[in-house]
Amino acid sequence: MATDSSIPTGVLQTIEHPQEQPVRRGLISQIWGSLRGRIFTMALLACTGALLACAIVLTVLYRHETQRLIDAELEKTLDNLTAALLYTDVEGRIVTDSNAFPNDPRFRRILSGWYFGYVIVDADLEISETLPSRSLWDSDLPIEDDWIREVASDPGVVFHYNTEDVRGLPVRVAMSGILLPDRDLPIVIFAAQDRSSVDHATKSIARWLFWSFVGVAALLLGGMVLVLRFVLRPLNQIESALEEIRDGRRKRLTGKYLSEIDPLVDSVNHLLDHNQKVVDRARNNVGNLAHALKNPITVLMNESDDMPGYAQMVQTNAESMWSNVEHYLKRAQTAANAEILGTRTVVGPAAEDLARTIERLNRDKGLAVKLEIDEDVVFKGERQDLDDLVGNLMENAGKWCVSRVCVTGKRINGQIELVVDDDGPGIPPEHRESALNRGQRHDETTPGTGLGLSIVSDTAEMYGGSLSLEDSPLGGLRARLQLPAAAP
Repeated sequence: MATDSSIPTGVLQTIEHPQEQPVRRGLISQIWGSLRGRIFTMALLACTGALLACAIVLTVLYRHETQRLIDAELEKTLDNLTAALLYTDVEGRIVTDSNAFPNDPRFRRILSGWYFGYVIVDADLEISETLPSRSLWDSDLPIEDDWIREVASDPGVVFHYNTEDVRGLPVRVAMSGILLPDRDLPIVIFAAQDRSSVDHATKSIARWLFWSFVGVAALLLGGMVLVLRFVLRPLNQIESALEEIRDGRRKRLTGKYLSEIDPLVDSVNHLLDHNQKVVDRARNNVGNLAHALKNPITVLMNESDDMPGYAQMVQTNAESMWSNVEHYLKRAQTAANAEILGTRTVVGPAAEDLARTIERLNRDKGLAVKLEIDEDVVFKGERQDLDDLVGNLMENAGKWCVSRVCVTGKRINGQIELVVDDDGPGIPPEHRESALNRGQRHDETTPGTGLGLSIVSDTAEMYGGSLSLEDSPLGGLRARLQLPAAAP
């Protein structure tokens, strides 16, 4: 099978020698080097991240909600303490209604973790007297001096804090300042509640969520494995089909695939078809070479008896044969490179170089080639092939013109159109089709092989373009060349 250089090396290796692929080393390389491994890895990371985020959010929400409930209960206790506060006597002592105290028995059990109390502060916002609940007994208050100063400076606002009591139990504290009519400084009240049960419940919820989400993740990843086997089945089918192509059991990828894979299938089929076209065109190029060499060889054979002019005749025809050999070898290379991806050539500068060459070759006519080529005219192909295409047309126009050749170029619907006009005798409409055939010459009196227009037509077809011959407004022949356009 002929090798087309426009087919990426990796594709050819996959089709022709899949067993020669380099062996990847390392676990990470093996995983990341596989489509299945990449999808599974990304799914694993996505599931882990999403479930972990959910677990954290739910745990935080649970903690926040339970803390809100504790705060609401503590604020209710503060309301009871406010209602129980009557006044302060002449000695500044607090007078309360004990019947209005919170009736929860934990406030009466010593060091239960449930506490309340009243605090009188002096002008320096230091504690001068306290009235604690029975549960505190004679232990220190579960509050700090900074808290008292903060609360006393903003009466009526409830503040919440976390701390520990003398037993090391975590407690939640609510504090507020109350202003009495007969006092300039507020009386600070506080209520504290053991939150160890809430912390324990939060940790239990976090553990439960963790293991639950581990189970969910395992189920999701197990399902992902099954999904991957199902989703990647078309790729496995393509792999088997490529193996059959390599073994010669089929020529193209056939069958129905997913819409996302159809472009890949079309591209592979396009490459396979182009590879076959390269082989066919290579055969045609060999035929062109044989045809081009036939006439010079025949002349050598017929003139072999004419010894006086034999040396000059041999040199002339040998040069002609060598020129044709080089030309058709180049044509074979063009066929292989006709659809290389990513190649582009700006037409304007290339046409300017060709125009200068044609003007020098036809200096005796005073030929001046006029160029009218838009800046966005960019050929999707190799510069060498563009030179052959446009150069042959300009050379042909320069050979037959009287004194004028005009080349115009513009971009039309994803293609470029190059038009070469001359003021020569032109070609009658009935002979134009035959002029595009290999070896056909309209005028046998002018030197040439009759291959120029044929080469342009064949090369244009290799690129998916076309060549047509028309009447020129200058009075001679118009050659209209259409080629694929690259991005400007």
